[in-house]
Amino acid sequence: MELTDAQKKYLKGQGYIAYKDGVHFSCRVVIPAGRMNAQQARKITDVCEKYGKGSFSLTQRLNVEIPWIQYQDLDNVKRELMEVGLSIGGTGMRPRPALVCKGSVCQMSFFDTEEVAKMIDERFYKGQYDQVLPNKLRIIVSGCGNGCSKPRLGCIGLQGRKSDQVAISLGGKFGKEQSIGRELPGLYSINEALDICEKTIAYYRENGIQGERLAKTIERIGFGTVGSAITGLALSEFNNL
Repeated sequence: MELTDAQKKYLKGQGYIAYKDGVHFSCRVVIPAGRMNAQQARKITDVCEKYGKGSFSLTQRLNVEIPWIQYQDLDNVKRELMEVGLSIGGTGMRPRPALVCKGSVCQMSFFDTEEVAKMIDERFYKGQYDQVLPNKLRIIVSGCGNGCSKPRLGCIGLQGRKSDQVAISLGGKFGKEQSIGRELPGLYSINEALDICEKTIAYYRENGIQGERLAKTIERIGFGTVGSAITGLALSEFNNL
């Protein structure tokens, strides 16, 4: 069966990435906070042996990618993974699942990063799954100042600075072009930070140009103007940042 470009684009948005050979796909499996239980790990192994070539890889964002799946098996793969609570996705013009450090078990962390990842995924990835953005948006969380997950390379970065308080950076990006996110003034509670994330996503949806990453939107409009609109702080608060 030969798929059209539109069909391939739709499938990519659902987590299935077409290969050049026109036959096979890689399947992106979302692993919340990079943690799976033994039952889920066994199921991934079973699926890659049954429908692929017996191997899978870990992505840079701590998800799983199962290669060499044929089109007619995509629904079966999705169904079997759902049996153990796993889902396909993490692609498309939408907020992506959060990338976090291991702050749920690390003694350096100021908060439970796994719990924050669940909150982000429920509110922005699952909660806004059908709301199209100008481009993908990545939220990266680090539990402490070490920044092991590189939060300032995220479109939105949250970095622990004190107990249950985070610094927020906007406009990071890594790929063909790179930029380091700039921090908003002050520190924020986790709940305040999630509200800032929501306002940032809404601002990006309303003001971004199709295909433009958040970093480019901020560069075009101005960090102070964007930051002031999102936080409600006076523009003068951003003059020395």
